[in-house]
Amino acid sequence: MFVQKVSGITNKWVLPKLDSRQLVVLALLMGLDLVLGKLTIGTNVIKVGVVFIAISLIAKWYGPLWTMLIALVLDVVNITIVNPTGVFFIGFTVSAVFSALVYALGYYQQDYVGWLRIILVVGVITLVVNIFLNTVWLFIMYSHVHNMTTFMTLLGPRFVKSVIVFPIQVLITYAVLNNGAVKQATKKIFMS
Repeated sequence: MFVQKVSGITNKWVLPKLDSRQLVVLALLMGLDLVLGKLTIGTNVIKVGVVFIAISLIAKWYGPLWTMLIALVLDVVNITIVNPTGVFFIGFTVSAVFSALVYALGYYQQDYVGWLRIILVVGVITLVVNIFLNTVWLFIMYSHVHNMTTFMTLLGPRFVKSVIVFPIQVLITYAVLNNGAVKQATKKIFMS
């Protein structure tokens, strides 16, 4: 299942069909994502959590298209059903879909995900999504005064948080994606 074959050519940009086992695993990972999303600590401006674990596994196993689709669905479900007190903002959905794309481009079809690959993937997401895009979305949503000083006030603590969380996320991602259980599940679910 790892890659859809089209006319004898391997193409990761085709939405592959899932068998029942793969669909069940995907549903379980989606549930895990929603549960891990509830286990964050912090405020609306700065949140720390391990929700990246589920989306990393989805990216490794299902490829870019499924991962982006699932990220979109999870973001909408999370804000409308799981956490209905929050405010839906399309910018965060764009961030979730972009993150899913980066995860999938980095992890999909990788039997072993090396340190450099994880550092690059987590680094791109940290810089582009967590530090820049999400700060812009918060600035648009919550700032009454739109100037550079206000933006920098939002950016400062988010930058510090990202610098602290970055190595932790890299370590956890490496441990999850390269452990024996994940490798065994990959062989059993996707290569049988």
